Amino acid sequence: MFDTVKEAVKHQKANASVIFVPAAFAADAIMEAADAGIKLIVAITEGIPARDMVNVYEFVRRKKSQTYWSELPGVITPGMAKIGIMPGFIHAQGQVGIISRSGTLTYEAVAQLTQRGIGQSTCIGIGGDPIIGMRFIDIVKLFNRDRNTKAIVMIGEIGGTAEEEAAEYIKKHVKKLS
Repeated sequence: MFDTVKEAVKHQKANASVIFVPAAFAADAIMEAADAGIKLIVAITEGIPARDMVNVYEFVRRKKSQTYWSELPGVITPGMAKIGIMPGFIHAQGQVGIISRSGTLTYEAVAQLTQRGIGQSTCIGIGGDPIIGMRFIDIVKLFNRDRNTKAIVMIGEIGGTAEEEAAEYIKKHVKKLS
């Protein structure tokens, strides 16, 4: 056990953080992780005040961390790593990347893919709050560079234009499969 994230980074070479604190403390926890040099920060906390997240967003960007927050189940690469609360047993290793704003719909899509023998490369929840750490387009770009991802499933929610922006990017930039 360590008193600070900086101590965990120093002594254990920690490179990822998962935030499981009440909304009132989540912004500070995310910024502490970014300040300690953590590059991958997953915040499970729902309902973090938008005004707090505006400050966090700018702070984390300056620290060059990749942050996924809030109202999300986390990130999983089946057979390799899981950060968050996704039920690992429904996932299978494979080549389909999943990006979702909905935890429940993520589980449904993953379970149906797995039942049909279609595995996942990585599944990422980005949350549905107004201010999120990474957008659909950010994750699409990562999947496009990932040689293990051959297809992408995007699960959106009502509101905003993030899904359309990612679709436009895909039309113009995503590698074609032969």
